[in-house]
Amino acid sequence: MLIGLAETLATSGVSKLLLHAWERRYGITPAERSPTGRRFYTREQVERLRLLKSCSDAGHRIGSLVPLSTEMLSRLEYELEARNALSDILDAVKALDSERLQSLLQTRAERDPPEHFIRATVLPLMREIGSLWAAGDVTIAAEHMTTAQIKRILGGLFDRCPPPAVDAPRLLATTPEKEEHDMGALVATLLARLKGWNALFLGANLPASEIVDAAHRRNVRCVCLSALTGRKAPLERHLGELRAALLPSIAIWLGGAAYMAMSDMPGVLFLQDLDAFLDMLAAKATDLREAV
Repeated sequence: MLIGLAETLATSGVSKLLLHAWERRYGITPAERSPTGRRFYTREQVERLRLLKSCSDAGHRIGSLVPLSTEMLSRLEYELEARNALSDILDAVKALDSERLQSLLQTRAERDPPEHFIRATVLPLMREIGSLWAAGDVTIAAEHMTTAQIKRILGGLFDRCPPPAVDAPRLLATTPEKEEHDMGALVATLLARLKGWNALFLGANLPASEIVDAAHRRNVRCVCLSALTGRKAPLERHLGELRAALLPSIAIWLGGAAYMAMSDMPGVLFLQDLDAFLDMLAAKATDLREAV
């Protein structure tokens, strides 16, 4: 079903003048034109126009948005909305008001399903805290306080997870040596538990030998590593030691900014975001069931 211009403009929030400008500059054209020149759009096009307007209104340049897929635009809008919803939490962080912060986070954790709480609150909050710290707008003490409160609440969410099945696939999550930021590994463990995996969180800063020993003792199917900081050479050395010592059947999944520049290595996969991790959890579980 095609949608006329008037409804397209009303639904997307894009003005007629702006739509014509986007058509000229970026080749955004209607799905169909009538013999008299009337424009018609698909529902998918209308939604894409709405997303472009939403994200550009939030400060992103339209030229950088047009090449993005509709899925990526939707994800960006979600992140922007989540960031805007953090104002009261950030006020508590900046004021070092631990009680207020704990109350606000706990309210969201009790209101939202665990995965939504992670997507809409935990991850956007930690990214925003990192940006504010880099800009000098929050202190290290505030970052530590926030991390401690989030870990406390995530620990409670672990308690609400159903116990894994006896034959559930196993994984462990940790960080490499000298990486103290273990929030990513903790979140990965919780999400894996929610998806039915028997997942173990080992904390931060583990040498390769300790990870290998734990992986073999637990008979895991994959090892998840998270790292935000660190130089490429030591990280690659740690990763090489780990891959060489682990059984070939044990996959290694990487997440976090520090691993983005890693060289390709057989049996090692970098997962760029939360959705990629969840997709891999589902795919790996399916492969294991079919192999039985």
